[in-house]
Amino acid sequence: MADTIVFHTASLTGGGAERVFVLMANEFAARGHRVILFTWNAGGPNAGLLSPGVELIDLGLPIRGEGYGKLGTLRGLLRSVAVFRRLKPDAVYSAPEFANLLMALALVLARSRARFFPSFHAAASLPSGRIGARIAVLLSKLVAFRTTKAIAVSRGVGRDVVARGVLGAKVAVINNPLPVSTAAPQSAVTSLRQKVAAMGEGPVLVTAGRLVAIKDHRTLLAAFAKLRSRRPARLVICGEGPLRQSLEQYAAELGISGSVLFPGYITDPDACYAVADLFVLSSISEGFGNVLVEALGAGVPVVSTDAPHGPREILSDGEFGPLVPVGDVDALAKAIEITLDTSLPSETLKRRAADFAIGVIGDRYEALLA
Repeated sequence: MADTIVFHTASLTGGGAERVFVLMANEFAARGHRVILFTWNAGGPNAGLLSPGVELIDLGLPIRGEGYGKLGTLRGLLRSVAVFRRLKPDAVYSAPEFANLLMALALVLARSRARFFPSFHAAASLPSGRIGARIAVLLSKLVAFRTTKAIAVSRGVGRDVVARGVLGAKVAVINNPLPVSTAAPQSAVTSLRQKVAAMGEGPVLVTAGRLVAIKDHRTLLAAFAKLRSRRPARLVICGEGPLRQSLEQYAAELGISGSVLFPGYITDPDACYAVADLFVLSSISEGFGNVLVEALGAGVPVVSTDAPHGPREILSDGEFGPLVPVGDVDALAKAIEITLDTSLPSETLKRRAADFAIGVIGDRYEALLA
């Protein structure tokens, strides 16, 4: 068993990969490991989830937009090398993809013998800039060489990882964990319920995620508009992001603004599921789809696009919720309406979510150390 285990993620923002790593660090600490969560910037909502049993190393680097900038990245790399030289960890888990590139390089520069477990959470493309792309390709080869075992959050992502050059024998498919259920504060649920009630009557559809193009909220809004033309309904889009203003404008153009709520980022996502009659995921691409598992865990019926790669695996080819083609407004509207009228029992949905319990996933992460 490893003596010192490092979980590295570049920040503790609201991303799914970052949340997973905080949860896994907590789980490893609860199992008696010495665990260090190493991050370049510990700001963000996931910081509040960290267990007191986990040591935190925060470089405190300022975030510029979506990253750290060229100089900040170089500074973070050099300081990471120093951290690894000082800690001499037995194992290092890293995520998401760009962090994997940098940690592979840092481990090599530090001459560390730590076992390296890069975690891949999305079918992400390499940076588009010429120099950035060339560097990323070189570092991807280094990741493939330095990897002890690569963690892919779904079988589809695993195939992508192999296509990037990692040997198939070095890839372990380990799904993301369902957090231990804790009821959202009543104040958060009450506040959201009051806002939903102000929109009138009808079942409540909920989605959650960053307001970015890959989540394709425009298709969801268009499908909701079709549904709304036939029956009363309300839509809650939990999350924040650069497309919020344009999505609000699109809802207005569709004439559904009064039935659509944008409450922003919700610190306690259980509050979103508490007000939901149905959860809808409209993404173009999903490495896994944490929110689908969370909705199932709350006993909420789900409808999802058949986005590569996670939804089909989570929903067992549609057994636990319908899958519709990506970007198909009519199919999404129809699936939503059918599921509102005939959905699976909540206990069936919860049993499926139990397959992703944090103890189950923790066992698989820990088994990599053997």
